[in-house]
Amino acid sequence: MKKELPVFLLNGFLESGKTTLIKEIVENNEQYHNGSTLIIVCEEGEVEYDKEWCDKYGINIEYIDDQEQLTPEYMIELEKKYKPQRIVIEYNSFFDWEAQEFPEHMVIYQQITLIDASKFKVMFNNMRKIFQSMCQYSALIIFNRCGGINELGNFRRWIRGLTQQAQIAFEDQNGNLTTMLDEDLPYDLKKKEIYFEEDIYPTWYVDVFDNYQKYFDHIFKFKVFVRDITKDTLVVGHDVMTCCSNDIQFLGYEVINESKVKPKIGDTILLECEVKREYSKLAGEEVVMLHAKNITILPKEEPKTLSLQ
Repeated sequence: MKKELPVFLLNGFLESGKTTLIKEIVENNEQYHNGSTLIIVCEEGEVEYDKEWCDKYGINIEYIDDQEQLTPEYMIELEKKYKPQRIVIEYNSFFDWEAQEFPEHMVIYQQITLIDASKFKVMFNNMRKIFQSMCQYSALIIFNRCGGINELGNFRRWIRGLTQQAQIAFEDQNGNLTTMLDEDLPYDLKKKEIYFEEDIYPTWYVDVFDNYQKYFDHIFKFKVFVRDITKDTLVVGHDVMTCCSNDIQFLGYEVINESKVKPKIGDTILLECEVKREYSKLAGEEVVMLHAKNITILPKEEPKTLSLQ
């Protein structure tokens, strides 16, 4: 029996950003820096794979323009020719996915669909069946070019009507991905001062981590535990179960204490703070940090493990 060969498939209409995303994945993922990768391009857009880039990352490129070429026999020929450790397919969304076949040992590990949010409304109304084919088996659906669009909540609901399994994410103008829109947050970012219960902390933490810019110029109040004290900062946060009972992580931030209160390790505190991004001596790089405007020492209690919803 042949060794399993992973296949990664990127779907999306022409100029939806497939090539750009593939290049980012290759450049930022260590596993792509070892061994060879075969990229099969089913339609060519404006962004290209130049030879220097391909040589640097051990990439081989094959171009096809007709689905009839993409047969199991053709895939096996390419495997013999290049001996890749993985195959990435930049798929043509107008191909008939139901008729697509791959050799048994070539297993689709992940399918990602890219959608240009600036064109989605018109295209969805006219090509709903094609969107259904693209999204039906996708593990991740990314809306990019979302700047200035106020209907993202509706877009997500439309796609959710086609698939209940895929994770739906949105890319902002800085290239950051988030699965959560402001309308989904359990607090109102239109308010200057925001208080939330500790159970909300994991949601707040993740969204601040991914989209810190929108958290500037607010005051946040919430309960946390002091995990550590360094020369310049406090480290506060909560233990959070990220996916299962065996995967519990401490999600915390460094805090520059501008208050007169001096908490100790293990203290339970009510923190009133602002979100900043600046250089951390502890991390050795620029990170999100909190500035404590006020700290109230609360009665001692045992920290509970929160859940990341």
